[in-house]
Amino acid sequence: MTSKKNVSKLSDHTVYRKQGKVVTPFNDKIGGQLNLTSWATERMPEYLWLGLILMSYGRQEGFEKAGRILRTISEEVDALAEPKLSLIFNLPTETQQSVYRIIIGQVSPATLSPLTVLYRADEHPEFNKIFNLPKIRFEARLERLNEAVEIYMPHQSDEGTDLRFLALSLPLFKGNIQISRDATSTIEALSNYPYTDHEDERMRSYRPSIRAMENAFIEESDYEFSKDFWERIGMITRCKPMGIVHSENNTNYETFIAQFQSVLEFVLKTHKSTSLVDERFDVIVGSITYALQIFVEVYGNSLGNSILGRHGVRTIVEIYIILKYLLNREADNPSIWEEYKLYGISKYKLILLKARENELADSAHFDPLVADVLVNEIKWEEFIDVDLKYFDKQGIREKSIEAGEKYLFDLFYDYDSSFAHGLWGAIREASMLTCDNPSHPNHIVPDIFMLQTLPDVIADCFDTMSKMLELLRDNYAFPEAMTTSE
Repeated sequence: MTSKKNVSKLSDHTVYRKQGKVVTPFNDKIGGQLNLTSWATERMPEYLWLGLILMSYGRQEGFEKAGRILRTISEEVDALAEPKLSLIFNLPTETQQSVYRIIIGQVSPATLSPLTVLYRADEHPEFNKIFNLPKIRFEARLERLNEAVEIYMPHQSDEGTDLRFLALSLPLFKGNIQISRDATSTIEALSNYPYTDHEDERMRSYRPSIRAMENAFIEESDYEFSKDFWERIGMITRCKPMGIVHSENNTNYETFIAQFQSVLEFVLKTHKSTSLVDERFDVIVGSITYALQIFVEVYGNSLGNSILGRHGVRTIVEIYIILKYLLNREADNPSIWEEYKLYGISKYKLILLKARENELADSAHFDPLVADVLVNEIKWEEFIDVDLKYFDKQGIREKSIEAGEKYLFDLFYDYDSSFAHGLWGAIREASMLTCDNPSHPNHIVPDIFMLQTLPDVIADCFDTMSKMLELLRDNYAFPEAMTTSE
């Protein structure tokens, strides 16, 4: 995986442990001073009428016609400082009429007709008197408007930059934007941009200059107007949910599972005396058996592409990290295995105490009778305190570092924890579809029919289970041939 350009590395971020934040270099320096705006969702709708002119007449003729319109407005309409549709709509009736006369002096009324599907006669009578042409079907106008949105939404596209140039033109004509004579590259870009083809090498420097100027000099947009634009067009156009379907891992793990089971059976038979009295044996072999059971459930029930598959990876990784941590600590604390068992039982005890104080439904999947036996198995529950902290007072991250497995924590445990806790990143990836309608920007649709799948986890489960098998071999020897494929 290669690094993305213009994106800071994790090591570039600043860690503020007291606040519990990892802050980007950009936000660390000036983040609090920024007022972020969006071309696509906030500013572009204001200038879409100019985009329709470019679409109708082509780039060269469109620039000429739009330029003449904006030049005439700058000379005859003092009240309009920027070519924003919201500002035009708020002009007095006579002034609006003047603007519309200037527009149709250069272009056909059919050019701006698509906007009448959003801005109807009851709210904008003067606009509709000129541009609402009944002979043009509603569906055709709406399709044209959707096409314009798709073309001009990308803020760095050639077409989007063309529209941003026109957004600058009226304030430039009015003299509201002053350019220093020393800014020769900016003057050159403004002077030559509409007459230069996008294929021309010079446009590689012109386009960024135009975008930077539009972003810097244009006044703040009317947020309510833009919000209203997207609501109106969104309500009359269909959603196009687009799901991502990942392929299933078809590798056959039956032999691996059978070998693992044979190994565990061999270890049990050859270490039976140990298993009768050794807490260490219980924890290592019991934990590995639990992990294998999860692997078998994920594989056997084809859960690799599912949310539950990610729960499985997280648990398998945690078991492996915990076992390596316990093995690392046992020399300093021989009782650590019993302490670990009692820690887990104390968690059960707390639930049992709460269950005794509450009347559980018969259908509850927590069974107090079974829990009672388990809690009192090692020692009487009155001798077992409940530990509310992490085992051994270290979180799983710290344990992974000590165990030399931080890679597993960073890339799997942390990621899959989002799915276990139902955090938004996981919900977005698993349960929300991207709406592919350009008129629904940033719209996501709940995947109520479960069309989307996730990348298969079974290979990562297998890799960690293979590590677990080696851990078992290091502690309870078994013949190499037992895990050698034929």
